[in-house]
Amino acid sequence: MRIYRDLFRRPGVSQVLWSQLLARFAFGMQTITIIIHLQRTFDNYSVAGLAIGASTVGGAVAAPILGQLMAKIGIKPVILTCTILAPIFMLLIGFFPINEQFSILFALFLGLTTPPIQPAARAVYPTLVEDNETQRNALYSIDAILQEIIWIVGPVLATLMIAFSNTIVPIVTMAAIQLGGGLWFVLLRRVNAAPIPRSRRRLGSVLKSKLVIVMIAVNLLFVGSFSALEIGAVAAVGAKEAGFVIAMLSIGSVVGGLAFGHRVKSSAALTKQLAIVLIGDLLIFINAKDPIWLGVCLFISGIGVATAFATIGAIIGKAVKLDDTTEVYGWIGSGQNIGYGLGAAIAGFVVDHFSSTHSFALATGLDFIAMLVAAAAISITPNFYKVKEAKE
Repeated sequence: MRIYRDLFRRPGVSQVLWSQLLARFAFGMQTITIIIHLQRTFDNYSVAGLAIGASTVGGAVAAPILGQLMAKIGIKPVILTCTILAPIFMLLIGFFPINEQFSILFALFLGLTTPPIQPAARAVYPTLVEDNETQRNALYSIDAILQEIIWIVGPVLATLMIAFSNTIVPIVTMAAIQLGGGLWFVLLRRVNAAPIPRSRRRLGSVLKSKLVIVMIAVNLLFVGSFSALEIGAVAAVGAKEAGFVIAMLSIGSVVGGLAFGHRVKSSAALTKQLAIVLIGDLLIFINAKDPIWLGVCLFISGIGVATAFATIGAIIGKAVKLDDTTEVYGWIGSGQNIGYGLGAAIAGFVVDHFSSTHSFALATGLDFIAMLVAAAAISITPNFYKVKEAKE
């Protein structure tokens, strides 16, 4: 653990990590809070589903555009504007449900104005540890682990607030957290003074890179498998047990990220990490209805999750010019949003017309294709061992 101790001693690292965690924490509470709030408000799940879909579409459309804007005019004006606007639309959903159409429209604008904290943070990371490749890998690993914490703690906190009060309380809490965290992050000197050159390229120019296309595709497929797993778990063992099962995926991810995320990486590292996820998926079919067995299998899968996300971050940080990273992460965010939405939609259809086991098969298939895509790109993927040897 010395690598992590040394990392947090670097100037600015702790502030950037904790501020971006707070700024992004509301995302973990958002989906379940909006679903429950709109279901209770309009007494149906259709509006809630459409609102979440609108928010997802808005986020997918806005992510690369906001990433490109940050590359052109800087991080501060983009994050600051979105940090002010997004909480407003959260509060409108909570306090002004004029009718179903307006609630869906507010959700769409919430997605469009979601602050691009992660692309900004990942563009800043290399400037904090630019002289140490191992610490840079560890920083991306910590980032991936914190992402898992958001999705473990956020939904639980939201449901507890709703259970002991009402849906307005988590909505106000989300707005306050996003406003406070976003302002803390964007006003940090290490963020504002980060030596990120301004991009002069057109929106979409980064898509000419084969490696960028590969990373977007891998993220789309990989994140799509998560929603298929979640829906399959709920259908297989019920909502209560599914919470334990899904939590095991995140716990495995945290363990894997801490143990392996900082390791120097070969060109085949991402392929190997996705193979670990695939092994856990395949083990599910031994007893796909047992919650304990599902938890064990997803823990195994999870070992590869944070390490894979950390490797993707390290690959982009190494292979993409610094002035293009915010746009690239924006496109990756779009891929993740589209993947999660499509995965959930297809999995819901599969469960309704076939079975929960078929949803697990869908997730396994998506992970397998993601691994094949990563394997096909090994020849164009950076080899961090060579970088280390060259420095030595």
